[in-house]
Amino acid sequence: MDLSPPGPPVGEPKRPVWRWRVLGGLTALVVVAALVFSAYRVGSEGAGGFVEVPVGGSADRVPAELEPLVELYEDLQTDAVDPPDSEVLVEGAIEGMLEALDDPYARYYDPAAYEDFSDQLDGTYAGVGMELQETPEGLYVVRVFEGTPADEGGVRSGDRILGVDGEDVTEQPIEAVVNQVRGEPGTDVELELEREDDEVETVTTTLTRAEIAIPRLEASVLDDGAAHIELLQFTTGVADEVREVIGAAVEDGADGVVLDLRGNPGGLLRESVNVASVFLDDEVVVRVQERSGEEETLSAAGDPAGDFPLVVLVDGGTASASEIVAAAVQDADRGIVIGEPTFGKGTVQTIRTLPGGSGAKFTTAAYFTPSGESIEEVGVEPDREVAAGEDAEEDPQLSAAQDALQSLLAGSQ
Repeated sequence: MDLSPPGPPVGEPKRPVWRWRVLGGLTALVVVAALVFSAYRVGSEGAGGFVEVPVGGSADRVPAELEPLVELYEDLQTDAVDPPDSEVLVEGAIEGMLEALDDPYARYYDPAAYEDFSDQLDGTYAGVGMELQETPEGLYVVRVFEGTPADEGGVRSGDRILGVDGEDVTEQPIEAVVNQVRGEPGTDVELELEREDDEVETVTTTLTRAEIAIPRLEASVLDDGAAHIELLQFTTGVADEVREVIGAAVEDGADGVVLDLRGNPGGLLRESVNVASVFLDDEVVVRVQERSGEEETLSAAGDPAGDFPLVVLVDGGTASASEIVAAAVQDADRGIVIGEPTFGKGTVQTIRTLPGGSGAKFTTAAYFTPSGESIEEVGVEPDREVAAGEDAEEDPQLSAAQDALQSLLAGSQ
């Protein structure tokens, strides 16, 4: 499976007609994004709000199988030599249950971490200006935003995070690492990175945290008239911004759209359906199968932004919610998918708010393409496989997308 980070960002178009950035949430943010190759549902219904889990008010409401846990908790409170911290005991019990699931995406968040994670899903961030992805091989930088501390400090896409402030973080979950990197503007954080050029080397850099504006998508019209939309992640409301950008592009004369999902790690399940609805009519977008075996079919809203020619760019960093959109476009024969096979994550995590402001996420469903195929550990195979360029001066995948659009336009005349 190709887990390499996405190729370098595309340079400025030769003859730009327009170019702007659509900012998510706040306009001044401290950034480290950590969307962990996922499609998330918030609460038990996958709707926009959070769901509080009821708290038992008395011992007789505790299920019989939890009685040993309650008794041990009480014994520790009364008899342990060192008086235990109640919150620490409860957190330990929750983390133990999640670990017992053997679910690589299950996580517990204390209140501070959960607030940060919720902010991420709403499109707001805190950190130094880089996007991270968690893979079986480690934690990698997949995007460095221009002009941020990470950019100015020499961090590169493809770097593997080894340490933060002298501490080895190779065995830590992505959320824990993100929390270590974040901090008050003006303070420093030291990163130890593993980098592979001609040979593997270790690089150490010190970054000064700062407030920075980060886009949720970037858009431009290329020199041949095609609109190029780089969608960075599936956070709340991004589908509306995609629709707005496409409308402006078409109004300004764009005759086709390249939807660039390379390096996009996913995000909210509902936003993947909303983004697909920008391009599809009322076709099926994704099929979600719950633990019970019950299947829910999620379809496009029936209000596409137009019937313009469409090409979707993907690579090994295209994951989960991004794969849902690419597969839906492919199955509906709405456009051409070009690039490299995608990551292959076919599960959905539900995020639950717990009493006291903490939270947890765990896998609750599997999803399938409209044709009923699972992409777990397989990914979406592009219609035309094109390898990434060797350096920042070339982007053969984007060039192939432009050629495909011209062929589509010629066929429609």
